[in-house]
Amino acid sequence: MQPKALVLSKGTKIDWDAFEKSLHQKFGVNAVTYDKAGARKTSGDIEIANGICDLIKKHLKGASEICAAVQQFMMHEARVKKQYVTEECAAGMYRIIVPVTKDDEIEGFVSTCGRPFISAERVYTDYLHNVIDEAEAEILKLLSSLDPINPRTIKNIIHYITSYG
Repeated sequence: MQPKALVLSKGTKIDWDAFEKSLHQKFGVNAVTYDKAGARKTSGDIEIANGICDLIKKHLKGASEICAAVQQFMMHEARVKKQYVTEECAAGMYRIIVPVTKDDEIEGFVSTCGRPFISAERVYTDYLHNVIDEAEAEILKLLSSLDPINPRTIKNIIHYITSYG
């Protein structure tokens, strides 16, 4: 049976910055780690998975309405269930939130996103155009650069995160 969280034993030390970078390099996702209150564990720039996510994250309304809203909801779900949760953001990117636990208490979260499920056609270009005020033609051009995610890759990401500690 696959673990549902990243379970840390006492004394386990993780270089969260290196962990985020390894997730990005290995799976081509946006990867961010958070403490139990929802604050980033690392500082500096996040390695962005694609141009559409870059446009969203650079736009205040896009970052709050598209990224932060679903992230807060999913962190709450992961906290309550003490297991990973998956969801699609309002832009159409697949997101995974894995809780980090120690002594059966939530210590933080690992978040990955930035790849649409199965097809780039799942990206909501009209919605993006309205929220971030970017030309729809520009958004459509960026669709070809997306690397959709499939069930096997999702399973591999979850396994990589939950077995990391």
